[in-house]
Amino acid sequence: MAEKKFTKKYEYSGSMDEEIIELCDALNALPGIETFDSCCGHGACALMIFFRSTSEEGLFFLTRCVDRRYWKYGYLWGIDLSVGDLWKEEKPRPTTYRLHSGPIVGEDAYEQAKYLVRNMNRHLNNEAFMNAFKLDITKFDL
Repeated sequence: MAEKKFTKKYEYSGSMDEEIIELCDALNALPGIETFDSCCGHGACALMIFFRSTSEEGLFFLTRCVDRRYWKYGYLWGIDLSVGDLWKEEKPRPTTYRLHSGPIVGEDAYEQAKYLVRNMNRHLNNEAFMNAFKLDITKFDL
């Protein structure tokens, strides 16, 4: 069986920091995950990607991949909850998430972001993991 990978390229409005496009693409390929803002940190602060989630499946997959038990840098990186002040009538509670590199900045953060995508690909190809948690590969936008 061919190895599955997060390879789909998405189009983004405005300018994107090239250092995190691959990670944003991988996040957007998860079921129910939609990124809406990001910054590579420009060597001065943490890399950050803001996203919404409409699927527990995609959020679980990402959380597992970022967890310190399943990723070498998971003790540094994190996913935070955030609440916005802008909302739509169909979504009256604007809860969002922020994936961030914690204290890691600059080239180290960019390399770890690439490593996170590789970790996501490993999880995607781990049949025992995917089956145990009933993750449907057809819902991933590969």
